[in-house]
Amino acid sequence: MRKRFLVGCLLPLGLVTAAACSTSDDGRGVASVGGTAAPSATPSLSRLDLLTRFSQCMREHGVPMTDPEVDGDTVRQGHADKGAARDKLFPAEDACKQYRPAQEVGPVMDLKNELARQEARCMREHGVENYPDPGPDGTRVPSEVGADPDFMDARETCRAQTDAEFASRAPSPGATR
Repeated sequence: MRKRFLVGCLLPLGLVTAAACSTSDDGRGVASVGGTAAPSATPSLSRLDLLTRFSQCMREHGVPMTDPEVDGDTVRQGHADKGAARDKLFPAEDACKQYRPAQEVGPVMDLKNELARQEARCMREHGVENYPDPGPDGTRVPSEVGADPDFMDARETCRAQTDAEFASRAPSPGATR
């Protein structure tokens, strides 16, 4: 009697489990019970994950690029070796743009935009006369500007100035933006 009871209880449970774990007829391999289920949305990636994928993608497209830099709550994009990339830089950026995180908004972004304009002025003051002002997507430096003999020294000097300015003026982590 006990054997029949167990078989009687377990058999329907096994049939329900088999039906629940079967795949739909559409070939997508999505488990469903009594119909076709749509795949779930991909969870959004963190800024670090996106920037890591962006760096990997850039390298796959021939642009030497460091991984993102993490400093507390701040995650900064890695640096591309624009001198080594030359004609590959803009096509690679275009191919990898889906991995660039959305632009930040608020006081921190306002400060970054101000400092990008300040850095452009600094670059021109240090001999890179054709250095462009930043646009809505940042500063796109043409290869001929990157080939300027004063470029590397000016960039080092100007980036140090703007990094120091940002460190002194940026809100502390956790502050409302």
